Amino acid sequence: MYDRRLDAIVAAAELGSFSKAAERLSISTPALVKQVTTFEREFGVVAFERTHTGVRPTAAGASLVEDARKIMGEVAAALWRARNLGGTASVRLGVSLMAPGRNTQALWPQVHELVPDLQLEIVTVGDLYDPKTTVMTRLGAEVDVIQTSYSTVRWGGMCRLLPLFSTPFSIDVLRTSPLAERRRLTVDDLRGRRVRMLRHANDATDHLRRVLKATEGIEVMDVQSFDFALFNDAAESGDVVVTSGAWSGVHPGFVGIELDCGIRVPCFLAYPRDPTPHVRRFVDALAQVIEP
Repeated sequence: MYDRRLDAIVAAAELGSFSKAAERLSISTPALVKQVTTFEREFGVVAFERTHTGVRPTAAGASLVEDARKIMGEVAAALWRARNLGGTASVRLGVSLMAPGRNTQALWPQVHELVPDLQLEIVTVGDLYDPKTTVMTRLGAEVDVIQTSYSTVRWGGMCRLLPLFSTPFSIDVLRTSPLAERRRLTVDDLRGRRVRMLRHANDATDHLRRVLKATEGIEVMDVQSFDFALFNDAAESGDVVVTSGAWSGVHPGFVGIELDCGIRVPCFLAYPRDPTPHVRRFVDALAQVIEP
């Protein structure tokens, strides 16, 4: 039997915060903390290190989270197969803190008018950039579609893409920074600063990275994951963080300011290379809705 307390543990590990995890799961923070602590006591496992800046998984907690994600995916896949056999076809949209899929969800009413027999199911997924757990390499298993930017280096050839829109880059700075009052920044404004950015976050980010690396006075720091720990570390050292779209403004201590650099980040609906008929119909309907 699947233990629902694992949802709380996985969410807290991904967000680095009990309060943020509680918000995601639509429960109170004390209720979520109780779920985690009772699980730890019951099974004799310390899943998290608690600090004044948030929580981070212990070695045991990280192992638990990795296995829990697999179990959650298997449960979701089993339910999806059962529902489809029951006559209700659903398309599973993967969402996370960094890939909330807001545009796709906002367009769903119009899509549903074109394919009224389909249902849209929202499924929480883990870090798209963690090679151990990413669903981008196995779309069609736990989830069918994801709204995201795209990295050819990470996922080239592993899925199909429907272009949706593009968004400018932002630079997230501490709210106490002199830059926080600016409405827009240029590359020159970043001279004398250390800029943190996720390596191979998407093709546009790789382009921007090359521009920043070639600009005198800017230090580029590559990071391997995009989470609250990244912002906490940046806050301690006074660094700025390259973001875009839903990534900007996720940390309450930072504010996102648009970067005027002439580069935009394309966003896509990623779906399997060999989609099922109902996923194909969903994609075709969405393409029709966004057609200019």
